[in-house]
Amino acid sequence: MPDAPLVTAITRLTGILVDLAGGVFTLVMVYGGLRFMLSHNSRSVQASKELMARAAIGLGLILLVDMVRQLIQFVVS
Repeated sequence: MPDAPLVTAITRLTGILVDLAGGVFTLVMVYGGLRFMLSHNSRSVQASKELMARAAIGLGLILLVDMVRQLIQFVVS
């Protein structure tokens, strides 16, 4: 059985990281949306779409890591 303070610290750390990732995701999506709306050529439009897609993929990976952490914590405890 893992040490309770260690599990608590890891849970708090991943919770903080997920919250920060959500904030960064929101900022990047707003920035990408503004770039998309204000772009004048197809290259800029494509770059903004790629930026927003990469932000969504990054958030998905962060949430996947948190799900794996929760699954491991459930199995261990």
